[in-house]
Amino acid sequence: PDLRWGTQFSMAPPGKKGGKREDWEDVDTSADSRLPVAHIILFVINAVALSAVPIYLFSAIFDLDIAENAPIYVGITLVSTLLVTLAVQNRCKRLRTRLIASRNVELGSTWLLKLKNAEDEKSKLKLKEGNKRISEINMEALSLSIAYNNAAFLFTIVLLIFFVLRTATPQMNYGASTCLAGFVSFLLSSRVK
Repeated sequence: PDLRWGTQFSMAPPGKKGGKREDWEDVDTSADSRLPVAHIILFVINAVALSAVPIYLFSAIFDLDIAENAPIYVGITLVSTLLVTLAVQNRCKRLRTRLIASRNVELGSTWLLKLKNAEDEKSKLKLKEGNKRISEINMEALSLSIAYNNAAFLFTIVLLIFFVLRTATPQMNYGASTCLAGFVSFLLSSRVK
């Protein structure tokens, strides 16, 4: 069968050509689990801003010059940004799934299947209302995941900088505390049930 991107293929056994397709075979269910692109952009912007906070802290309090330590700042900030972005994305997906299940909202693929069977105005209105509820749940999951991960990252980094790694050199303290805070944030987001 032709399995290239965007082509339709039949689930008929290899010996049979054609075969009757069921209605549910045409529905794209992968769209239900994807987050909107705007959310992913917000995750990255938030992670960059959050990962840059320790740069100001270390340049102001520990006199770690930005120009001299630019490679350290850039490398550690990129690692931390990646970890925080993945943490926020994990938490957002899990919160979204939990909120959809707790509020008994039907997913878009379910509505599309129902819409194929009924083409009246009432069905279209219900589809629009369902999409609105999914959008509200997406925004709520986005807000909660960003708030929780920001709090976890900032709490962890302050704890590491001023209490755990206070005797380390400023460069070592910056690198270890920022990476560990990102890792703890990622770990907490992946352990949520």
